[in-house]
Amino acid sequence: MPTRLQKILAAAGIASRRKAEEIIAAGRVTLNGQIVTEQGTKADPLTDTICVDGSPSTTRNVSSIFC
Repeated sequence: MPTRLQKILAAAGIASRRKAEEIIAAGRVTLNGQIVTEQGTKADPLTDTICVDGSPSTTRNVSSIFC
């Protein structure tokens, strides 16, 4: 189910929702290889590839694919 990227990053323990918005605005997040800077972009944590700073991130509460 598509969910806002901020919420996915927060649920994964990467950043708070507000901090995730800053990370997205700074162009540090990619979704399926494309840089995302638009707030409210939705992704499916089960099928989409989400990267932060191009490095692998561990998840705690979300079944996501992070490259």
